[in-house]
Amino acid sequence: MNRVGVVGITAVSGGGKTAAARGLAGVLGDAVAIHFDDYEETNVYPDDLHRWFADGANYEVYETPLFTRHLQALKAGHAITCPIGATIVGPARWVVADAPLGRAHSESGRLIDLLIFIDTPLDVAMARRILRDIALADEPLQHVMGELAGYEARARPIYEHFQERMRADADLIVEGTLGIDLVIERIRCEVESRWAGRTGPA
Repeated sequence: MNRVGVVGITAVSGGGKTAAARGLAGVLGDAVAIHFDDYEETNVYPDDLHRWFADGANYEVYETPLFTRHLQALKAGHAITCPIGATIVGPARWVVADAPLGRAHSESGRLIDLLIFIDTPLDVAMARRILRDIALADEPLQHVMGELAGYEARARPIYEHFQERMRADADLIVEGTLGIDLVIERIRCEVESRWAGRTGPA
């Protein structure tokens, strides 16, 4: 099998990375997608996000053992068992990773060959999260009110820092207000352009 290429997609929460990763895997051909949120049970996050940010926002403190191990296995041309649903994923020539930490988390980020940042304005991302929460939350009004209050008081600087950090490491920045089909097409064109004429990703 040709060498496997890993395309990482990052964006702020509500920025469209999951939909883009799923859609890109569908149009690349011989591709699979791996989603960070599927590994929530094995990932370890900072206990207090606001203290983490005040202490310097070190993304290395995130622990993603299974996500990283699965990404490494797929990159080596092996199949994995997804932690959600126990479905077999891969092997495939292309791995599209919904990878919110991008290259700021070196353990998993070093496996990414091409990093895409979907640059979505914070107000648009917030609107998408609210709509999603209204559809999914048991008590949507209380949930949305709590999120809005926390965002205004403390969370916005964290999101702003995240966007600056991901933007700095990205190989390609795509405008997040484009329709999802246009986002996917822009990324697909970049992938094919970068690896045009090669027998496999390099």
